[in-house]
Amino acid sequence: MHPGIQSWKNLVVYAFNVFSIPILIKTLFSPWKMDKITGQQYVFIEKVAFFIISRVLGFVARIFLIALGLVFTIFVILTFPLFLFLPIKITSESLQNLGSFGATLSYGDTYTLNLHSRDIISPAGEEIYGKEKAFRMIERGLSKNNNHNVLLVGDTGTGKSTLVSYLGRLGQSGLSFPGIRYHRVVELFTEGITLPDFDKCLYEAAKAGNIILVIKNIHAYETLYERLIPYLQTPRLGIITTTDLLNYDQVLKKYPEFLSKFEKVDLMQPNAEEILAILKNNASRLKISIEPEALLEIVRLADRLIANQSEPERSLLILEELQSFRKTITVADVRQIVSDKTNIPVGAIGADEKKVLLELEESMRKKIVGQDEAVKDVSKALRRLRTGIADHSKPAGSFLFLGPTGVGKTYTAKILAESYFGRKNAMIRFDMSEFSLPASVTIFTERLATVIEEAPFSLVFFDELEKSNSQIHNLFLQILDEGRLTRNSGREVSFKDAIIIATSNAGSVDIITNPNIEKKVLIDSLIKKGIFAPEFLNRFNDVVLFKPLNRAEVRKVAELLLTEFAERLQEDKKITLIITDALIDRISIAGFDPEFGARPIKRAIEEIVENKIADYIMAGNTGDSIKIL
Repeated sequence: MHPGIQSWKNLVVYAFNVFSIPILIKTLFSPWKMDKITGQQYVFIEKVAFFIISRVLGFVARIFLIALGLVFTIFVILTFPLFLFLPIKITSESLQNLGSFGATLSYGDTYTLNLHSRDIISPAGEEIYGKEKAFRMIERGLSKNNNHNVLLVGDTGTGKSTLVSYLGRLGQSGLSFPGIRYHRVVELFTEGITLPDFDKCLYEAAKAGNIILVIKNIHAYETLYERLIPYLQTPRLGIITTTDLLNYDQVLKKYPEFLSKFEKVDLMQPNAEEILAILKNNASRLKISIEPEALLEIVRLADRLIANQSEPERSLLILEELQSFRKTITVADVRQIVSDKTNIPVGAIGADEKKVLLELEESMRKKIVGQDEAVKDVSKALRRLRTGIADHSKPAGSFLFLGPTGVGKTYTAKILAESYFGRKNAMIRFDMSEFSLPASVTIFTERLATVIEEAPFSLVFFDELEKSNSQIHNLFLQILDEGRLTRNSGREVSFKDAIIIATSNAGSVDIITNPNIEKKVLIDSLIKKGIFAPEFLNRFNDVVLFKPLNRAEVRKVAELLLTEFAERLQEDKKITLIITDALIDRISIAGFDPEFGARPIKRAIEEIVENKIADYIMAGNTGDSIKIL
């Protein structure tokens, strides 16, 4: 068909509907019929006033709009020659967004509902992308003769509210599908509403005849289901409810009769192409000047680094923050915003960070004694991660530290977290002895997923892994091999920017007996004993052996711990501890124990040094210096 003729036809249809001619003609005498059906009883004066104000003036207004609409339609029909010769393009979608006038004159009033609700209408220019299937299902659900109700199921951020507000805009139009045409989409504020007001709102909505009632987070209002069921079957009322995947499974499935009244519509996260289209639409609507490459960078970084939100919300939140720049947004601006939001360094490596990376091994060796292999391996993993060459289908680094107690496994992880991540709380620690029972597997999964969503760029430390339930080892296979963990709700969390360190005392006797034992020999022994499966051990980037400390190394540890204590004492009490070689020797001799590593050193410092300083302070001494022989 000639494009001009199609545009003209679209405009004629719009002209006929813009003043709501079809619905006004259909309901021209409806108010009087409703009065007769409901048996309105008024005294004489009330009857006269009501008749003049509501019925006569309303009838005149409807007649006026019908006449105006017909005149406008005839005028548009007469413009046919213009469309035949001029390249005018008018789509039905663009006209649909313009809305219509006068439809509210055909429906009942909702006084109580108005007090406990708001009309939902999407902003001008906002479009929906990637929701075509969901939209078709909503259209079918709202257009049914009976039970025209819809349940939207999707996690926060997947676009439930956007889709509902888009329906509100369609409701203003006479060109949309029958189930929404000329309807108000109204969100009911259910929180805190009294039961009488709730019932009155539903009654008014059903009687009005043009309401699509929206109740968000329907899972939170189980006590209202019985009151809702009669209205779910009302011919002139449509109800849209929302929930998320977890609450659908855990709450709503317990009410099959209630669920049977709804068309269930699942909202999935859009793909990268759809997210990009959403960003372009919102950038245009918000008048944000942004480079095309910067939009692509938003999608890429949001997918990689922001795990605790769904798409398209996480990308849109980045775009909204960029609005404050008040200039053309570049890729560098996007990286800066994402880095600030996630505490994850993004983009080019700055001079300060480069210095940290280059000197990481040296700085860690100053604090970690006798474990050069571990320091070297984890430092390499950090450099791979930060330069962007790491395999991003897996965690940035994964290590299993094997060795006796007290040789520095936990301490190495702490120093790494503090040295590179710049904060002590960057190490997320799990005591795996807490998760030995089968019932604890779910608790562990949810707790781990929650913390990694909140801090994806962290060091996750699993202490005494061999004490956890064997089912947890199976979870580790997914984490280490695919860099992700699936929650009970089905949502995935990413470990692709995390460093994973697990420790185990398994094989400690072998290491103490033979400090020079080969790694392969020890690993084969652990597999034969059934402590770890071979496929589990193979998932780690490296298995690192922590060997017992010799006397020279114990002396160095003693010196480090004494220095740390002296610094705290000076800062907190302004007392200077004089550290002598004699004191270091005394501590190291008292604290040497190949079986327990550095832990006896700490006890020796408590007994030999800290107790004497406590007595010194209790005696009323402040400041000055103290020397312990």
